[in-house]
Amino acid sequence: MEVPSEKTMPESARRAKPKRVLSPDDWIDAATDMLISKSIDAVRVESLSRDLGITVGSFYYHFKDRNDLLSKLLKRWHERTTAHVVRVFEEQVFTAEEALGEILALPFHGLTARRAAMIEFAIRAWARRDEMARQAVREVDEQRLAYYALGFQEVGFSKSEASSRAFLLYSFQLSQSFLWEVNDDKTRKRQLHFTKELLLSPLRGK
Repeated sequence: MEVPSEKTMPESARRAKPKRVLSPDDWIDAATDMLISKSIDAVRVESLSRDLGITVGSFYYHFKDRNDLLSKLLKRWHERTTAHVVRVFEEQVFTAEEALGEILALPFHGLTARRAAMIEFAIRAWARRDEMARQAVREVDEQRLAYYALGFQEVGFSKSEASSRAFLLYSFQLSQSFLWEVNDDKTRKRQLHFTKELLLSPLRGK
């Protein structure tokens, strides 16, 4: 059987664009963008497929349903913002004090940090009225705080004091992330330096 060449193919076939193939991450990216720009209520399969310019059949090739997509969105958020960061720091040759300083500075990493803050803010808003999201946020908070507290213990603080300092570090991180436009870069850097010195210095009178 003769295979048709480009010259013998119908005009419509030659002009036809190749079908777009989307990965699970493409759908999760689109869902994340919609979550940020609108709300969790706006994250619908039909809306996503329309924005992506593709049929819903592609969605069901990768996900069971909308809830499966949202579950994987939360899983990826946890992996990228917490589990992965912990692994990166553990694989580096950092002292505990240096690692805490690097962690404290995460909200200052330019556009990457701004994007992460927008995602985090949207997920925390979602968690206020959804148990699945609330559980994901709870797990992230607990893992981050436990890791930070361990770092302070390695520096030399007691378990109780390390826990308190971890909470203060985390509060600083979240505040800087959510209040990005309150201060200019110079002020933010001064606050970073002051907070680092404060958190790593022993309490007076002890």
